[in-house]
Amino acid sequence: MTKKMLLGACSLVAVSAVAHSEETAADAYVDDAGVEEIVVSAEKTTFANNATDSIMKDQEPDAASVLSVIDNLPGIFVSEGGTFGSDDWSTTLSIRGFTVSLSEQQVGMTIDGLPNGNSNYGGGAKANRYIDSENLARAVVSQGTADIASPSHEALGGTIDFVTSNPFEEQRFWASLSVGENNAQRYFFRYDTGEIASGTRAYLSYSNTTNDAWIGDAGGTTRDHFAAKIVSEQDEWTFTGRLSWDDTHENNYQRISLAQFEEDPDWDRLTDTITGIPYVDQVYRPGWGTLRENWFAYVKAEYEGDSFDFTVAPYYHKNEGRGDWIPPYLVAVTGGDEQPNGTIFGGSAAGSYTYTDSNGTPLAPIEGCTATLTFPYGGGAPANNPACYQTGAIPVGSYRHTHYAKTRIGATADAAYRIGEMNTLRAGIWWERSDRDESRDWHKVIDSMVGIEFDETAYWRQYDRNFITDTFMAYAEDTFEIGDLTLRGGVKKFFVDLERNDNFGNEATQSLESNSDILLSAGAIYNLTDDLEVFAGFSQNFAAIKDGIIEGQASATNPNIPDLEGETADNYDIGFRFSNDWLRATLTGYYIKFNNRITFVSEGDPIGGIDYLEEGEGTYLNVGGIKSKGVEASISADFADYWNIYSSLTINSSEYTETTAEVIEGNKVALAPEFQLVGTLSYFKDGVRAGVSAKHVGERYGDFANTQEMPSFTLVDAWVGYTVDENVIPGIQTIDVSLNVTNLTNKNYLGGGTPGSYFIGADRQVTANLTLKF
Repeated sequence: MTKKMLLGACSLVAVSAVAHSEETAADAYVDDAGVEEIVVSAEKTTFANNATDSIMKDQEPDAASVLSVIDNLPGIFVSEGGTFGSDDWSTTLSIRGFTVSLSEQQVGMTIDGLPNGNSNYGGGAKANRYIDSENLARAVVSQGTADIASPSHEALGGTIDFVTSNPFEEQRFWASLSVGENNAQRYFFRYDTGEIASGTRAYLSYSNTTNDAWIGDAGGTTRDHFAAKIVSEQDEWTFTGRLSWDDTHENNYQRISLAQFEEDPDWDRLTDTITGIPYVDQVYRPGWGTLRENWFAYVKAEYEGDSFDFTVAPYYHKNEGRGDWIPPYLVAVTGGDEQPNGTIFGGSAAGSYTYTDSNGTPLAPIEGCTATLTFPYGGGAPANNPACYQTGAIPVGSYRHTHYAKTRIGATADAAYRIGEMNTLRAGIWWERSDRDESRDWHKVIDSMVGIEFDETAYWRQYDRNFITDTFMAYAEDTFEIGDLTLRGGVKKFFVDLERNDNFGNEATQSLESNSDILLSAGAIYNLTDDLEVFAGFSQNFAAIKDGIIEGQASATNPNIPDLEGETADNYDIGFRFSNDWLRATLTGYYIKFNNRITFVSEGDPIGGIDYLEEGEGTYLNVGGIKSKGVEASISADFADYWNIYSSLTINSSEYTETTAEVIEGNKVALAPEFQLVGTLSYFKDGVRAGVSAKHVGERYGDFANTQEMPSFTLVDAWVGYTVDENVIPGIQTIDVSLNVTNLTNKNYLGGGTPGSYFIGADRQVTANLTLKF
């Protein structure tokens, strides 16, 4: 088989869960001729496990979020509201009924096996904050049972490990330009040093991305990203260091109701122009903002001996940013501590006002005026309507900032000892200390008649709090091989302590313990033939109570808080994997019992209006348990030399198991897809690659009560590319051009959201890319 034919076969491995029967996809690299190969390394797993391949990367534009690459794997649902996944606020990810969204964080994410620091909006960071798509080697999804060493507070529904590529062995410089609709533009540069010392190589990369919002004519995203990685292989030791920096300013998309979608599926009810009416301008898109800066660094030392392996990896993460809204009033603050610059620390809201006279004195509406506006949120009270004030009344409003800052330091350590050829003992730990600050301040809009520019000095700092989370996890596992049978058993335990401090000194320190019971895991693999194996696995997964539970002011005196327990899930997998030279297939059945479910219910739901004074943006409720059962299947077949066909099927049934104030036993879990089907046809020959892929998502219930049935939809993507690697232009080793079209048919659909309110999925996006390698 030639090198190009090898790419045409290996890169078409659409589901490496299949390959995990013998192997799991490893790094991609480029050889001296500039041809990318997929190298596969051996590993067996006793649980459902799928990984992306280069076809799934080809399907997405280079500028796309790394989260989008996993969407075709069985059991996975990914919805990103913005172009290139450019809005964290509207991003939703679901696995087997477990969700990462504004309301829930139930799926673990790791970067090169290290924890991402939770995936929530307020202080969390999903994988796209750490990795550019060009630097992604693969993403490995463990749908239910993850590797016992996986470090995460959230892994009820499994773990996704995003693995970064290693530096090339030869010196290389990349330059890439992507352009697309909505003024999308992205530059990417990467320099690989080649060998700079014996066994040592490194790379540096930088990208800049900008795009306008795809809805309307205002707002958008800017993102700068830098990454560096060094790898040194010295005898039995491998040393790795990586640093990433990401700085993003995103304008958001708004959730809408099912009725609003049916009325106008192309508008999320945010506006493009300033009207001078604060109540209307609260939904001006440029005022809805997510600003985040993330630094993440780690060093890893790995030793591999004849009978003993050891890995240790300390890491550091710093997250800073804020979330913006524009409340249509100024707050009248009572109490608190006035600072020399005029800012009031603490206190409480004694009321609010939207119009003043020329001296800044608050005005009341004309007595007897009943006129109201019609947009947004039903128009509100007459006090919001300028028609209810005398001529000359001046509109006023606020620009509200919620500031997030978090520093994490931690380390993982793992050791494995092989006793003879049959038995392997493994043990390890994860330790982390997270120090998070959150504060909220209110700034006066300078002139509500003309824009949203605000006074840099806040008139009120509503609250200022600090949260400390100490985590310690320990685990041990034994793997035993007897001929074609492999048995695995392990135990794990979390020790998690939370502490909340009021930086104003007005509230008592609150502490909360969120330790797990001893968590069991077990599994087996049996090789029926050289190509076919059967596997079975069980694990008890755990999600610790998040510091958001004790975030709001009311939580300090809430008598139910000390009685809360961390969430748990019992996961059972059984399945088959088949793999030969041209056909790969997998079939998995699963059952999950989820207990102690804690759900965030937003009191500031944009559909009915936002309670800007509400401190925690909502409240946490226990909505009982969930049981999920289903089937996941996939097949990937190479045929006619250069063609591949891939399909994945997901059938999932998730139901609530207890009746509570929010849900009824037997109701379907809100927003969990019950049926998904993927079909992909792809081609590769002599540098030409092309493909078309379709994904169908069946109907889902969108709310707790199961009264809102969200319509099914089918999305189609297409791509074509051509690589010239024959030094056609002196000094340029490789030229690659590509065109990607996502949502080819421009389908209107609802993606993710929170129960009862949903984000509109992005419309058709066409992106062209040119990459030069020197």
